[in-house]
Amino acid sequence: MDYTIVSADSHVDMSWLPGDLFVKNCNNPALLDQMPRIIETEKGLIWMAEGDNELGVAQSAGFEFIPPQKGRRNRTDKMIDAGFYDGPARPVDPELRLKDMTLDSVDCEILYGITGAGKNLKDLAVVTEVYRIYNDWVDQFGATMPGRWYGTACMPFHDPNVAADEIRRVKDHEFIRGADLMVGPLCQPLYARDGYWDPVWSACVDTKIPASFHIGGSRIPIQEMENMETKIWADSYNQNELGFQAVRGSLGMFSMVQHMMGLIFSGALDKYPDLRFVMAEAGTGWVPFALTRMDHIFEDAMLQGKFQEPAMTMKPSEYWFRNGLATFQEEESAGAMAHLVGIDNVMWGSDYPHPDSVWPDSLEKIEEALGNLDEQS
Repeated sequence: MDYTIVSADSHVDMSWLPGDLFVKNCNNPALLDQMPRIIETEKGLIWMAEGDNELGVAQSAGFEFIPPQKGRRNRTDKMIDAGFYDGPARPVDPELRLKDMTLDSVDCEILYGITGAGKNLKDLAVVTEVYRIYNDWVDQFGATMPGRWYGTACMPFHDPNVAADEIRRVKDHEFIRGADLMVGPLCQPLYARDGYWDPVWSACVDTKIPASFHIGGSRIPIQEMENMETKIWADSYNQNELGFQAVRGSLGMFSMVQHMMGLIFSGALDKYPDLRFVMAEAGTGWVPFALTRMDHIFEDAMLQGKFQEPAMTMKPSEYWFRNGLATFQEEESAGAMAHLVGIDNVMWGSDYPHPDSVWPDSLEKIEEALGNLDEQS
């Protein structure tokens, strides 16, 4: 299939999935009662798991199970007005999703899945089984219209050996194109130089599946407002709470800086030179400064001579240009910065169907960001 526009960052959230998907496909009888499912309540259709663990509403606005409400985001208001949240679940209906793609002039999508929902589950065995079920489902979804959708498989990242096993399990899934690794509080840091993450990197290299990191797994720490977790669905916030939400939302992408730096300084890219990694929905403008700063620290602190195995035989920036990729959806400076980030290191993604997406205005946003590039670029 010939492509004109490919979204390297689109989504399928748990809230849109069939309500009985995980119960029907659970292979472990001991976990059956713990599987996520949709139940009908006075508040409407709600996703529940692990007995009394209320995850949130079905057909939500984003991966956090937040109900779509007008007045929160301009993009959400447009989607509500267009009837996006009414009727069938568009993101998981192949015919309807393709119509939305056609409206947006997008030919193919890379789908990020339910790792964000996984951090709301308490039992790590449940997380592992839920991810397995989803990974099989997204591969089957891709098969409904071959060439239109390719999934990133959700990885249980609390244990590198468990994650490596899942990477190897999905290697023959025809429509899997990445391993979605969510770095959270249960994880060892990516900069660990003791080989802790080697099973994951080795599995990625052996299977030729890139390691993908998407925003939302961890954030730059900021002081939490009292009761904000319970007020996330509130109709209105006071001024301090609005300030918190503004900072929290703006900082999300910058958490990816530490993942990129951690992976490079870990030495993994010297040990596994064929390991490709993606910073998804992270934007690109931060990359040149981060590379400059990393190179400075590497040289000024004489780390090249101090790092033992795994050594670093190149400057940090050189690993980025050889191994790294980042996606953006709406960034007017992306074209101007592209040669500093690396022409071959930049990808665009629509973020459909999230509130932060540019659907159905992708062509306009691509032109704004990249219209100044020459044809060769």
